[in-house]
Amino acid sequence: MAHHQKILTVLGTVIVALILVLCLWAAIANYHKRTNQVERHSPNITTAAFIKKIAPAAQREQRRYHIPASITIAQAGLESNWGRSRLAAKYNNLFGIKATSKTDRVKMTTTENVKGKTIEVKQYFQTYRSWADSINAHTQLIVNGTADNHARFRDVQKASNYRQAAVALQKGGYATDPNYANKLIYAIQKFHLDKYDRK
Repeated sequence: MAHHQKILTVLGTVIVALILVLCLWAAIANYHKRTNQVERHSPNITTAAFIKKIAPAAQREQRRYHIPASITIAQAGLESNWGRSRLAAKYNNLFGIKATSKTDRVKMTTTENVKGKTIEVKQYFQTYRSWADSINAHTQLIVNGTADNHARFRDVQKASNYRQAAVALQKGGYATDPNYANKLIYAIQKFHLDKYDRK
């Protein structure tokens, strides 16, 4: 009888341990599923909804790196058609950041301004899991510059207002559009994005 009781106790312990292992495995699998998920966005998002969605991430980066949130939001808006471009809605690239590796990239057509002419070219662009990841990558580009000039955008962080930051971006060669700074300033004023610089 004692032997039979001992077997039942061991068997019960094994079953409980097996259930715990299965529960732990399911929790880990669910965590990986959630952390590996890629955000998808509607290409029909309104400008107001887009601004509301990305403003908190832009403000977080502003607090860390002194890049005006209004500049980040305006750049994201202009570069992604306010979140409606295919690159933004499907691949979470808000800034048209080019791919730097052979992974996490997509080939798409873009327009560039070369010697005063607008031309279409196919290029590889970086893909991101979320818009927040894209905003972080943009911040790192501003903070660390490019491979050929690490201080390329340093004046953006030194700017005392969004106008100075917009001019610094253009001087640093962020975009090929000769009116880029004016377009950023116009977008900031039109949508009152400077209110995000104060929060």
